[in-house]
Amino acid sequence: MSFKGNIVIAGHSSFSWALVEQLAPAIRGRVYFLLPDRDQATEASLEVNVIGVHGQVTDTGVLDQLDLTRCSAFIASSREDEANILAALYAKQHGVQRSFARVFNPDFMPLVSSLGVTPLQTSHTAAAYTALRLLKPSVSELVQLSSDGGRFVLEEIEAADYPELVGCRLGDLHAEHLHIIAVGQDGGVYLGYATVVDRDATLIVMYDRQITSRLRQEMREVAAYAARQPARGSRAKKLVT
Repeated sequence: MSFKGNIVIAGHSSFSWALVEQLAPAIRGRVYFLLPDRDQATEASLEVNVIGVHGQVTDTGVLDQLDLTRCSAFIASSREDEANILAALYAKQHGVQRSFARVFNPDFMPLVSSLGVTPLQTSHTAAAYTALRLLKPSVSELVQLSSDGGRFVLEEIEAADYPELVGCRLGDLHAEHLHIIAVGQDGGVYLGYATVVDRDATLIVMYDRQITSRLRQEMREVAAYAARQPARGSRAKKLVT
């Protein structure tokens, strides 16, 4: 089922571009991408289902023009903790259903959470998991269990450690107890079925804790299965450098 409602992504970073690339094709509404540079906003508007908006993350005059009461999610993803937290709080207070703030300083996270804003770490995993929370909440709920020692683990693994996976399509990389949910490469994070794994990619893997001792074997078996599938994949589009 497609995600319903508009989403605002505020701030320029490779993290925010990765989110735009994942979310824009998958929602029924629009992605409003708030960027500090006018040329960046123009470039963003060339993407399908994306409206680039020129302005600062904390500019309330610009934020008010985004009709926040009609937005299902607001993600403040600049490179500045304070700006992200303030913008996410403003959006929450003005009607956004779910508000997220990218936070670099781990000491801020408990305070941000207590204010009703979801803090996000900055990594390939965080970008992919944020998209999962919005697009595939049932999957993200399983992953959340891992932080409390639950059944599932979310981990970053380098493709170079598993050369059998290079050239395989993301959509074929799954088994009963293991699922590669995203690929970090070319400066972005990709969830698309047809994304082809490059040698320098970082793989974001969700697996059942019971296979931890044989994870390497399971990964190789997944690669062997994927290699037997028809080669219909395409290289992921590079959005950021």
